[in-house]
Amino acid sequence: MAHRDDIQGLRAVAVLLVALGHAGVPFLSGGYVGVDVFFVLSGFLITGILLAEFADRGRISLSNFYLRRARRIVPAAALTLVVTDIAGHHLLNFVRAREAVNDSIWSALFAANVHFARQGSDYFAQGQPPSPFLHFWSLAVEEQFYFVWPSLLALLLAFRFRRLLIFLVVVGAASLAWSIHLTAASPATAYFSTFARAWELALGAALAVAAPHLRRAPGRVGLACGWLGLLAIGYAASAYTESTSFPGSAALVPAAGAALVIGAGLAARQTALDVGRVLALAPFRYLGDRSYAFYLWHWPVLILATEYAGRGLPLGARLGLLAFAFLLSVTSYRFVENPIRGMKPTLRVGGLLWPATATAVALVAVIILVSTDRAAARLDAAAAAVHPAQLVRASQPVKTQSLDAVVAAVRQAERGAPLPSSVTPSPSNLRGDFYTFPDGCSPGPGKTSSKICRLGDARSSKTIVVIGDSHAEMWMPPILRMASRDGWAVVPFVKPRCIPRSWTSKGECGKWYRWATRRASGLRPDVTLVIGSWMAVWKPPRAIEPVRTLAATMKRVSPGVIVVGDVPGQKRDPTDCLLARRATMATCTSEATRVQLSTNRTIAANARKDGIGFVDTLGWFCAHPRGSSTRYLCPLIVNKTVTCVDRGHISRTYGLELAPEFRLAFRRALFS
Repeated sequence: MAHRDDIQGLRAVAVLLVALGHAGVPFLSGGYVGVDVFFVLSGFLITGILLAEFADRGRISLSNFYLRRARRIVPAAALTLVVTDIAGHHLLNFVRAREAVNDSIWSALFAANVHFARQGSDYFAQGQPPSPFLHFWSLAVEEQFYFVWPSLLALLLAFRFRRLLIFLVVVGAASLAWSIHLTAASPATAYFSTFARAWELALGAALAVAAPHLRRAPGRVGLACGWLGLLAIGYAASAYTESTSFPGSAALVPAAGAALVIGAGLAARQTALDVGRVLALAPFRYLGDRSYAFYLWHWPVLILATEYAGRGLPLGARLGLLAFAFLLSVTSYRFVENPIRGMKPTLRVGGLLWPATATAVALVAVIILVSTDRAAARLDAAAAAVHPAQLVRASQPVKTQSLDAVVAAVRQAERGAPLPSSVTPSPSNLRGDFYTFPDGCSPGPGKTSSKICRLGDARSSKTIVVIGDSHAEMWMPPILRMASRDGWAVVPFVKPRCIPRSWTSKGECGKWYRWATRRASGLRPDVTLVIGSWMAVWKPPRAIEPVRTLAATMKRVSPGVIVVGDVPGQKRDPTDCLLARRATMATCTSEATRVQLSTNRTIAANARKDGIGFVDTLGWFCAHPRGSSTRYLCPLIVNKTVTCVDRGHISRTYGLELAPEFRLAFRRALFS
């Protein structure tokens, strides 16, 4: 386990792929595979160090191992966490700063992957801006590996277990199989899962175990393997995209590539043409030495700058930010990481390193949370003072026109009027103003069925079935209020994430859709409401046909079928827009796109042609600007009410204010 310059060069390649991929360099859309290279490297290096110690001393000192790891990892990570928390407090709005602080605490405990996996499985959290600590998930995976593997390896070696390679192959194969399964069932969970990534670490560990045999490989084999491995990494980094099903089997390419490069460096008779000679060049070694610090700094610099600007930054600006992050990494490496790593503290002092740094992060977090709680309390008090009488009300909706309050909000946006001094719901917790079903009434991630719930007037013989995705869920408050008033039982068949274009798939959403259609048909409801998300950028037929098919299917068993129109939503996250510097009604107003309007018109026309009711919701959120009869502007605030909790879902408060409008439109569609 002598120092290898080519390993440092491979570190440089991995961190460059990650950083440039995060910066949005066009030909590196799969730069995230650099993390997989790091996993294989970690498995190889840690296992090799432990085996070398056992061969030299006949035992493994776990206390010394963890002391070395703490000196290597904890100080630089803690510095990044503290500085980023402080910077976020000054640069971000208080809601994002508070979220970042919460993320930093999980990161300090090396449990970030668990935290972000839980967020990733939350459909309504996925549209939120990324955390400045999102990249700490990979450090958490490695730390969890460090926590388990050295102790297990020491135990196996103590009992003279001689089948280490077979053991690693079996464990790695099981992890890979689980990764492939979980990636198909729940991609967000699989991406952050230690168990789904363990095979990559096991691959590196197996390389270390097999190192004595690999050293006997001919030089020409090493030459071929090295360049083939680097080519595999480069292919994955350039060919993969965000839509690639990852990790799963796709992670085999970069992981195997990293293993080939590492193994090539073990082969005998290295020549000038070997990939290791290239990776050992001074620039690669220099960056490789600082790769850990660069990895820590690059992501928060990119995210904080983008969030502060309130818009996407051009590529040149992002590359400039990476250069700044690299300067930070050089500084922290020179004055923090390297000096502390070179120290030889006592075991007692070293054992306090992680608790001490975690306490420092927690202390900074508490100070920031106290400050943000004060800001939240002020906004909450202002929101509570908004009287319902001030909110939108309309007794006679007009089919072809927008509500007066919406028109007034559009006129305010055209004038560039300031935002109201107080709005409801409070911007401090917009996402909390969303209806959620009682437990078990909606299938969660990975599930294709749920229990059948009767809501509203549950004892009523009149039944409304609601079928759709999260956009059906967002309309439940006015639906349930109408049901309570008019004596309807409401039975929801709603699964977030399963938008109409996924209803014909063979995957999870397709299975749920077929189950929901069968069960809903069996109820023979008096009315069926079809509600889904189709106002997006994909080609309209992908949304139109599934909606039309579902409506036609339910018409055979349901006397009344009504399709509820979708809403355009917002182009920017409402929380960030409301709390942005110099925010106005204009900056918090979006325009419906031609595709959105065309899709909605086509679905409405199909409904009329097929004898199915249609509730047009566009005028409840958008209105024509002056001088145009084709454009629609959609303000975020209508008469002091925030209409959306995120870019695609309406707020519960605004939904309830629209309950009279919804009831009248429902009755018109049902009885016309």
